[in-house]
Amino acid sequence: MIVDFNLKGNLVIVVGGGAEGMKKVNSLLTQDCKILVISDKVNTQLANYIKQKKIDFKKTKLKDGDFLSKYKPFLVMAATDDRELNRKIIQKAKKMKCFVYASDDPEVSDFAHPSVINIEDTVQIAISTGGRSPAMARKLKLQAEKIFKKIIKKEDIYQIKLQQIARDAAKKIIPTQLERKKFLYSVLNDKAIKQLIKDNKLKKAQQRAMLMLRKWK
Repeated sequence: MIVDFNLKGNLVIVVGGGAEGMKKVNSLLTQDCKILVISDKVNTQLANYIKQKKIDFKKTKLKDGDFLSKYKPFLVMAATDDRELNRKIIQKAKKMKCFVYASDDPEVSDFAHPSVINIEDTVQIAISTGGRSPAMARKLKLQAEKIFKKIIKKEDIYQIKLQQIARDAAKKIIPTQLERKKFLYSVLNDKAIKQLIKDNKLKKAQQRAMLMLRKWK
């Protein structure tokens, strides 16, 4: 079973500043969470993320997982090249009732980390082998990525963004979930909105959706 964690606003700690740590950070960047990388050094890409203030960084050389007591993480990801250190980090995190993931051992992790196809930071498609073969998951991801990027068009991406805008606005006006659902489907199926999106008139499509909301009964 693949589960999409709701990490919004939560702290995720990634321990390790190498290639594995970078992969984990890349998978978190679209999740609207607070990302803290802890390591004695980081690679070039992570260093750029730090400069861009996309992630926080604490430089320190670790011997165990006691450092976690200073924080209140929702999720801890151990991605160092030291298997014993990863175990100590996971053990400490579990005692703190955090969700955990070890890059070198799916058996001690609370979940398997899938290979993710990310389309314009809006659609994420996960391919998982349940931890049996990360290498095969990545291979299948590369094969499937070419197909999905052809299937999912720019119009689909904007429809998703428009649905979010419309849903947030509808929550303030339409009292019941059932009626909000009907409204959102009416936006999704509106021919005028579809044409405006196709013509790349995105602002007008949004205005049309807001007009529909004002007229909704």
